[in-house]
Amino acid sequence: MANAQYPVGQFRCGQLHVIWGSPSTAASHVEKAFSGCESRVGKMNGAIYGRTGSSVPKQRRRRSVMSFEMVRLDRASSEPLYQQLYRQIREELESGSFDSSASRVPSSRVLAATLGISRPTVNQAFSKLLAEGYLQVRKQSGIFVADHLPATFLKAARLATTARTEHSPRVARRVTRMTDFRTSRQLDVGIGGPPNVTFVAGLPAVDEFPIAVWERLREQVLAKKGAHLLRYASSRGDIELRKAIAAYLCDFRGANCHADQIVVVGGMQQAMLACALALINEGEVAWIEDPVFHQARNVFAFVGAKVVPRPIDREGLVIGKCSRKNSPRLILVTPSHQFPLGVTMSLRRRKALIEFAESRDGYILEDDYDSEFRFDGPPLPCLQGLDNAGRVIYTGSMSKILYPSLRLGFLVAPPQLVDTLVKVRAVMDQHSPAIDQATLARFITEGFFLSHVKRIRELYARRRVFFIEQFQKWLGDYFVLEVTPAGLHFIARLRRGEDFSLFMRAREQTGIWPRPLSFFCIKAQLDPAFVFGFAAWSQAQIEQGLAKLASAVKQLKQRGARNGSSFQIHPVPPVTSPYWPSST
Repeated sequence: MANAQYPVGQFRCGQLHVIWGSPSTAASHVEKAFSGCESRVGKMNGAIYGRTGSSVPKQRRRRSVMSFEMVRLDRASSEPLYQQLYRQIREELESGSFDSSASRVPSSRVLAATLGISRPTVNQAFSKLLAEGYLQVRKQSGIFVADHLPATFLKAARLATTARTEHSPRVARRVTRMTDFRTSRQLDVGIGGPPNVTFVAGLPAVDEFPIAVWERLREQVLAKKGAHLLRYASSRGDIELRKAIAAYLCDFRGANCHADQIVVVGGMQQAMLACALALINEGEVAWIEDPVFHQARNVFAFVGAKVVPRPIDREGLVIGKCSRKNSPRLILVTPSHQFPLGVTMSLRRRKALIEFAESRDGYILEDDYDSEFRFDGPPLPCLQGLDNAGRVIYTGSMSKILYPSLRLGFLVAPPQLVDTLVKVRAVMDQHSPAIDQATLARFITEGFFLSHVKRIRELYARRRVFFIEQFQKWLGDYFVLEVTPAGLHFIARLRRGEDFSLFMRAREQTGIWPRPLSFFCIKAQLDPAFVFGFAAWSQAQIEQGLAKLASAVKQLKQRGARNGSSFQIHPVPPVTSPYWPSST
């Protein structure tokens, strides 16, 4: 192998010439090939290694450079240093753990200085990688990972990886108790999936959020508090934010609380989990509404609770009779606007529920879902405001009012539970981002929060009316639309049960995903229906989406008629949305 000949890319005057020679000869040619672009590459590397180059275009300076920090050279080994370097770089490239934004390799000068070896050694390794197709020279840019790496080596690496990961891991029972059956890339998609029209319920109009105002306030709090916001923050939450939330809840939600009762959390999911962990031992009972928000069921199953679904009537959650042995430790309710049925819990039922919780030494977890979005009058007072026994834990989130990725919410706990919930919250992730908390506090105290709520409520009211009109136009022959006075979604009940499968197939074809009502049910047996969200889309998008769905249904029906077939209801609810797992 000492006399092996290698093709070497020689870059001159914008052309790549191939020459042949021994490793040492090849190394010298590579040295010359790189020297022409060394100054450029060196300047481009400067941003990474602490140097700057004002003449370097910004686009180039932003490109990441592979560092090869995991390369370890053994000078005591009988294997030559250039061979060790070549082998380790090749193995890193074969691993595929890089992307196109970080595909430029460092210059021979930088890599030699980093590893403490000579440039000819680096160039000799690079020449072999060029020859075998792992690297390529780009005109006036430098040396990059090849667009298509040698398939033989990559195939072998993939087979080895597959062989190592074929076994099924042993996971905790708490994971297997959940009903989340998503796998692989399904887990990468958020609640709403792609940004096209889906009619998934519960999505806000994020494009209407006042980003410019938010960013200005963010800059102001950073200028005022500076590095203080970069340190660890309180597990209770920013005191200014807790004061602002308490004032808002007392004034506009009829709550009875003060800042010391508030714990800032990372959204409704974390609020539910913190309460469940703090109050429920494995095997103890938790009541949830049926039908219910899907992830609520997962939270209680995750902590090992015995989940008892409770039916919903026209007054809200049905309390009914239960033995003291099976009394619930925690009862999850959405009294302002039950999801997904849209029922508002009556005053009589609210008082009865508080009395029941007190008599059974349980707690009520109030999810104030969609409370700000009531269209026939002012928002109704919250359940917590009626509680004189310290049995209601009030929870809220900024996901629907502001934007979901903010991941800020709050708990209003009875005084005797606050410290316990803070301890549990601290175990989860210590605290929410301090910068976002400070910005939100400013957003509320300076009046932007209330003005945004007012403006967005008016927008949703217009979209709501328009959706009803267009739905009757395009899908009124198939559905009876239930119109409730609040919320960001509608329930559409099928006029003919046999059309259920027809619409399930239309969803698959169009990518428009109103969810079946059965998806949210545990034991409840309800008539075939779909849940349509409307808030996240403009009037034009609403009309186009409904027309597209109607057209797909019409075509499927005509095709079925030609084939002499009819659509039937599946014996098992065919929930196959890529954005949510099956509820079965």
